[in-house]
Amino acid sequence: MAEDEKEEEKEEETVYDEGGREELVDSGEMSPEEAGFMQGYEKADEEKEEKEEKKEKKEEEE
Repeated sequence: MAEDEKEEEKEEETVYDEGGREELVDSGEMSPEEAGFMQGYEKADEEKEEKEEKKEKKEEEE
């Protein structure tokens, strides 16, 4: 995925980001429990990306 596409994807508010979740909870479309679950999903996804970046950097150094 190109860098521009990644940035565009992050700008969109979805259930996978805090702003999107807050909007859905405020409008009653999502329960606070569901929002908490998605928050955990988002955090795990970010950690996975960080690990992949570290792995790529390590491989480049070798």
